[in-house]
Amino acid sequence: MYQEKLAIVDIGSNTVRLVIYGIDYDYYLTELINIKTPARLSQHLTLVDGEKMMDQAGIDKLVRALESFRLVTDEHHVDTIKPLATAAIRQSVNQEDILAQVFDRMGWQIEIVPEVAEASYGQYAIMHSTSYKDAITIDIGGGSCEVTLFEDKQMKEYFSFPFGTVSLKEQFFAGKEHNDKEAMQELSKFVSKQFKQFAWLKKAKLPIVAVGGSARNVTLVHQRATNYPIAGVHGYHLSLDNLEYTLDLFTSTSLDKMSDIDGLSSDRVDIIIPANLVFIELFNAVKASTFAISMQGLREGIALSYINTTYNSPLDTELIKARAIRQAIHLFPIHLDGAQLRVNTCLDLYKQMCDLEQFEYSYQTQEMLEFSTYLYMFGSFISAEAESQHTFYLLSNMNLFGFSHIERLRLALLSSYRNRSLFNQYLEDFDGWFSESTQIELQKLGGVIKFCQALNDSQTAPIHTLNLSRETDGNFTLTIEHHGPIVAEKYRTNRHIKHLERALDGKLSLNYRDIASQEA
Repeated sequence: MYQEKLAIVDIGSNTVRLVIYGIDYDYYLTELINIKTPARLSQHLTLVDGEKMMDQAGIDKLVRALESFRLVTDEHHVDTIKPLATAAIRQSVNQEDILAQVFDRMGWQIEIVPEVAEASYGQYAIMHSTSYKDAITIDIGGGSCEVTLFEDKQMKEYFSFPFGTVSLKEQFFAGKEHNDKEAMQELSKFVSKQFKQFAWLKKAKLPIVAVGGSARNVTLVHQRATNYPIAGVHGYHLSLDNLEYTLDLFTSTSLDKMSDIDGLSSDRVDIIIPANLVFIELFNAVKASTFAISMQGLREGIALSYINTTYNSPLDTELIKARAIRQAIHLFPIHLDGAQLRVNTCLDLYKQMCDLEQFEYSYQTQEMLEFSTYLYMFGSFISAEAESQHTFYLLSNMNLFGFSHIERLRLALLSSYRNRSLFNQYLEDFDGWFSESTQIELQKLGGVIKFCQALNDSQTAPIHTLNLSRETDGNFTLTIEHHGPIVAEKYRTNRHIKHLERALDGKLSLNYRDIASQEA
């Protein structure tokens, strides 16, 4: 099933995490194992002659964590193990001793990730999992904060700020309550000053894409607090008001009650306020258009870079959405030949309708129509009776790289379209997501897909060409050229003609032409 199993051991300032990925023969990553321990290694850094040094207790804690991880990698027969260390060990003046002790005691050679590499790996993951061409990225850990600027999917600027959630907590909240107002104000002033010293950050007016555990936790808290209707944080967008909402929730909750906040990890209760403040200050400094979340960060960037380096660059940043759809097709039992015929027919009909000014053509609509038509009613593999419901639920809750949540909902609505009643039922939990005109267009496009599905009801590919024309009376005729008898297709298209007719500004007649009999 997998051509290789790759383990990334991420030794951070706050946590030490092991992730095991399976790399299949189409170069898709499947996360097999994801475990962590909140080691808080940055708390074991002491100042000696003005330099940071990790104490022996911290080194022992690290070794114990890695020894437990090695048992897991052995059990899962991992082919390649990459233990990587970031700020906590990178900042330690005794890092050679740390690496030597780890190697002597358990045989793993830790690689220190330089600041620029840490920033570039995070950016590499983002550009392979989102559709942004230009953005600011942030990855805040326990002891450092990596911020980058990328343009046209190329990193142009970066800086690794020497502060993180744990170090900020120690610097500003030592001996104080977790929500001390003065400490919060001082922290905000400090971080704001750090960000504003860089011209490429000030008023960049670009979207911010955040990775890492703190960003995920803030997002989960916001989703749970607002009863967000679908699953997944990747592609989720937060406004400045949303970030201030979560901050207000954290500051108004006593420390002993913080762990009761739905979505907040218990090992982040004392450091989530510093993280939230950093996000707000970056948003303000950048004058950002939005604050988006990516599930793909440092570890995924390392894994994706490993795949492209090892296997002759099979991952293309320009085909993120298409690759996400191919992965869905790979995961579910979709009849590809029938799906391709349906796609070809649907795109042909869409373009003809655009030529007749029944749709205003856009590449984005064509792309979404193509993806939706491929996946149309794939939920039938669970239950044919409830194929629409299963299709909608799976797609609206799947983590699809390159798709924002509103795009994911659009895809789910089109791929599951059966009738207007179900369409409206699905939208009940998404009040305000689409304008009335967009809803009408989606229903029309869904009707086109449904009609095109009927054109191959027998699964024998009998349809040769379609020709949509406007008659002198303003109505339309669709001439369907086919090979041989099409009893099933005639029955199904006559039943579904109303779906296509709703997308036209006139009545529709179907004209069937058997070109096999004409050729004879």
